Amino acid sequence: MMNRVGMTWMVYPEHLGAYTDIHLNPWPDLIEAIQAVGIHNYSIFSLGNRMFAYLEVEGDVGEALGKLGETEVYQRWAVAVNPWVMPEAVEGGGIQFMEIPSIFYSA
Repeated sequence: MMNRVGMTWMVYPEHLGAYTDIHLNPWPDLIEAIQAVGIHNYSIFSLGNRMFAYLEVEGDVGEALGKLGETEVYQRWAVAVNPWVMPEAVEGGGIQFMEIPSIFYSA
């Protein structure tokens, strides 16, 4: 079953340029790893330093992201990129990457 997932997070404003640049030029082996775990149609949108993502995943998103996190290429990506991401998607929320509930869909 294909699931549609929305997510949000915040990037430190002083790192927004580097964060944007690395996503405009993603590593080919990272794209391959994302697709290999069943994630498709993955897009990230920026509204200032607030990021929004949409992705489609075969099965459970947590399971797919867990498998991705085990890959060597994602671990390298995380070392490079995660220091630019703020610790909370919403101040006081305690969650860095927050899933956004879907309220509308039109195919």
